[in-house]
This record gives sequence, structure tokens and C-alpha cells, in this order.
Amino acid sequence: MTDDSDLPVVVVAIDFGTSYSGYAFSFRSEFKKSNESREIFRNSWSSGMAGNLSLKAPTVALFDPNKEFHSFGYEAQKQFSNLTEYKEHKEWYYFSKFKMQLFDKMKLSRNQTITDESGKSLPAMRIFSESIGCLVRKAVSQINRARHKTSQLSEKDITWVLTVPAIWNEPAKQFMREAAVKAGIDKDKLMLALEPEAAALYCRYLPCTSGGKDENDILSFLHYGGRYMVVDIGGGTVDIAVHEVSGNGKNVTEILPASGGDWGGESVNQSFFDYFIGKVGKEISKKIKMNRTSHWMKLEANFEEKKRQLTTTFKREIRLDIPPPIIIEGKLNIDLNSSLKMDISNDIFRSFFNSTNNIIRHMKHILDRVVDIDLILMVGGGAQSDYVSNMVKQKFSSKTVMVPTKAEVAVMEGAVLFGFEPWIVSARMCRYTYGIACIHPFKVGVHREEYRREVDGRDMCDNIFDKLVTEGEVLEIHETRVTEQCRSTHKSESRKNVVMICPFFASNDRSCQYVTEESCKRIGNIEIHPPADGWPDLVTHRLEMYFGRTEFEVKIFNDNDDREYSAEFDFLIERQNVPEVLPSPKAPGHMVVQYAKENR
Repeated sequence: MTDDSDLPVVVVAIDFGTSYSGYAFSFRSEFKKSNESREIFRNSWSSGMAGNLSLKAPTVALFDPNKEFHSFGYEAQKQFSNLTEYKEHKEWYYFSKFKMQLFDKMKLSRNQTITDESGKSLPAMRIFSESIGCLVRKAVSQINRARHKTSQLSEKDITWVLTVPAIWNEPAKQFMREAAVKAGIDKDKLMLALEPEAAALYCRYLPCTSGGKDENDILSFLHYGGRYMVVDIGGGTVDIAVHEVSGNGKNVTEILPASGGDWGGESVNQSFFDYFIGKVGKEISKKIKMNRTSHWMKLEANFEEKKRQLTTTFKREIRLDIPPPIIIEGKLNIDLNSSLKMDISNDIFRSFFNSTNNIIRHMKHILDRVVDIDLILMVGGGAQSDYVSNMVKQKFSSKTVMVPTKAEVAVMEGAVLFGFEPWIVSARMCRYTYGIACIHPFKVGVHREEYRREVDGRDMCDNIFDKLVTEGEVLEIHETRVTEQCRSTHKSESRKNVVMICPFFASNDRSCQYVTEESCKRIGNIEIHPPADGWPDLVTHRLEMYFGRTEFEVKIFNDNDDREYSAEFDFLIERQNVPEVLPSPKAPGHMVVQYAKENR
């Protein structure tokens, strides 16, 4: 275990989900206790509409007509519902399930906008940062209430962990990081945790499970060399990771790149509403949603409840409560005097869960590729569905399938533990082949003629894709990849404080040779910032990069004096068109560096 002096005073984890979000925290003193005695604290969210307490709040953000943030979660739902009752909601901005806007994006902009339920838009960064900020304020307030008898916490005492899907690309991770920093979190006190990794950590430390062949013996699978699969079924996406216990038996290695798709709980909801719209018509359903918003929310809540109750053994038709205004305006064939329920055949209701077949097919594909996986851990809100979990158990009857207690908070509480032990995942596998642009001496018959150009009197080939890591490589968290040297001159006063920029590329083709190929996409830049006293006249520098961590990291050193400069990845696209090509000579075979027009 980590030396006590290195442990954070308190760790707060924010699980920002597609459908539901929340936070959890714990103290150094708690983490040092045994697994059975350790306590992780959470907030209890009061739902006026549902009439009970929940472990998370809906991922819903409300902004007033002046575009000022108003509320988040159940409070936002309640306020917007009240506004619709009095027809005062049309100028307000109501955003829900907006996390999916970042799914499967190789390019993102800080200036990206998101459209609300009525078609009005606001900057995505603002919506995310205000929502995260609301969770941050609530967490700090609760922590200080818990410590009122001792002392109030300083901000520097808090380490923050923000969860992100493992299948997200680097631009989406950076977008979430910047949103969290805008929300008031110190960037040096913030780390990202990949959701299935956090869930696996939860299962490791809190091994009480339900289902499976060996209900309370998850640790028997976590011996050195043991392999397991984590299936995180969230609201929007399904994240699947495969780990192997490594090192001294306390670390794990990712042995297959995280994968999955948009097969989460919202796909089930969408299937139901597609069915419902087929009953009432597209235009009528749109009017109901806009003019009877509170009743539409009630319908969503009613379906959510029924969805969670479905079991594989239940064979009768499902009776779903429908609010009376929706029955009337939708002209549904329901007798208001005797019933307020829509009867849905069992087969049709089960068909809403067809996305589970996508999950199972993908799991089978992974199990066909990786041998010796005996344990499957199912986590996330979707894993608590008896119907979904039993479908998986029936399909993979030869495996041990376990669902941890309170699977919906496995990621959130696991992220707290990750904050205390961030190096427990010691190595990860690359999802793409990553590299930079460079020039090599031109070889006739090898290089493309159209890329030949003269540099310092020599024939060189431009646009070479210089691979730093290859798709499928396993890299340890401390393992570096180092570029060859690159020379840049700064004798001119205009170059003393420029930002040097190295374009960064990703390809899904291991044999990619040129950055101009279709498979190769420029996903960002490496920005190299000048020292406070400006660049020396000549800089012969090398870049050291870390690809085995939850976020890519880069360092730069001047080989002339071994001085380290400031460098960072930037995966958000508006800066990618700023640079000008560097006119000064480059050594053969070295990377292409560009200059930004000014130091930001």
C-alpha cells in the first residue's frame, strides 16, 4: 500500500453519467482501515417526483431565460415541470442526457454547442462545467458538515477524481477535464478515472456480490495471472474492459483495448418511446412533450420503474401507468373510468431490450479473442436489471458472472479508491497507432514522388507518419516513448516567445506510412511553451510521452542543457489551424514542428 504521507487527505469522486450523476468521498483515515471497516460517503438525492431518496440525480441542467445556470438534477426537473404547468418554460433552457454529445468523437471544439429539448442551444463547455460545479459545491458543503467538529478542509486537501468511459477518445477526456477546471477544480488536484477500471477496483475491495457460482469469493479470481472482464452498462454507453492481475498480485494490466458502444439504458428507453410514438403519432407526441412536460417526465419515470422490474421469468403482459392528460391528448384506447394503464405484451416489452443482444455479441467476440477469462463483473445501473443480467448469465453459463451489491455506484465508489491508489492499473493497451509528422531522406522507389522536396540541399520526403506507439501495444504507466531530436532556432526576437506546435495523429491502420492517408487523422497538437526568459538561440529538443496512463502526458527537454520546458497535448480542434510551418532547417529524419503566431 502507498505510504501514508503520500495519501490524499480526502478524495472526492464525481461520476458524471449520461442518465444519472453523483459524487462520493472518503478520508485518508477511512482508506487505511480494513475493507470491512472502510466507509465511503455519498449524497442522498431527494426526488419529489419519485417520492424517495436515490443514490444519484438525473443528469439534467436548467438555465434561465438570461442563459444563467439555475439548477441541476431533481431540482432542475421539478423547476422545469412547474414552469410548464404555467406555460412559462419556453424561454428556459432544459438539457438532459447531454453527455452522449462527447461519445465516439475524434474531433471536439471548445466552442461546440448543445441543443436543448426545444431546439435552443448553449455552449457545451458551459453546460458541463456548470453541472460539474453544482456537484463540486454540494460535495464540499457535505464534507465540511461532516468535519464541523474538527476543522474545515482547505481546497488543497481535496483530490478530485472525475470518471469517464474507457471507450472515449482523448479529445472527449480533455473536454471533461477542462469543464471540471472551469467548474473550480484545481487542475493539479484533478485526475480522470476510466469507469470500468474504477468499477473493478470497487469489486476488488468490496467483494460482496449477488449471483454467480461463488457469491462471496471474487478474490479467488484475482490471483496473479487471473483474467476477468468488466462490463459497465451505463445510461448511454456500455464499456467493456479485460484485465489481468499482474505485478505482486495487487496490480492489473489492461490486456485488450476498452471497447463497447451506445447500448446503455437509454437505448431501451428510446425503443419504448419509438413504440409509444407509433401509438400516438410523431406530431402529437412532440406536442405532448412540449406542452405537458411534467406528465411526460412522469411517463419516463413510470417506464424506468417497469424497466427495472422486468425479469426473465415474468411471462404476463406489462401494465404501464399513463398520466391522464397523455391518454386524452394521445387519444389512447384506455378507459379513464376503469384504468390508467397501457397493456404491453411481454414479447413487445422484451423487444425494448434488444440492445442487450449487441452487448452479448460483443462480449462473445472478446471471449473468442482472449482465453482464460473465467470471471465477468457486471456493473452500472443496467447491470441491476434482472432481465439483462440473467440474459448474460444464460449466454455465458460456463463463466462466473457476478453483479456487485449496489452495482449502480460501483464506478462512483471505485473512483474514490482510485484516488488513493491511482497506479493500481499498471499498464494499458493502445487503441490506435499514434504518431507525429516528420521528414526522412528521400528513397527512390520507396517514398512517394509527390512528397519529395528539397531541404538544405538534400532530397527529403515530407508527410512521413512517425509511429510512436502501435495499436495493441501494452504500455506501462511509467513507460516513455521518445522522439528523435528536433532543432529550432530562435535568434530572431520575434521567435523568442513563440509556442512551438507539433501536430499529433492517430490511425487505425498499423501499416500507415503517411499522415495524409485516409486512416490517419490529426486529432490534436503537442504544444511546447517557451520558458519565462524566452527561448535560447538554439534548442535541440526531444519529447518524452506517456501513453499508458488514463490521459496522455508529454514532457520536453533541451538536449543542449537538459533543461525541461512546459509541454502539453491539446486535442480540442480550434487551435489546429493556427500554426505556420517552421521555416528553419530540420535535421534529417526528425519531426515536423510548427510555430503558433503568438504565445497564448
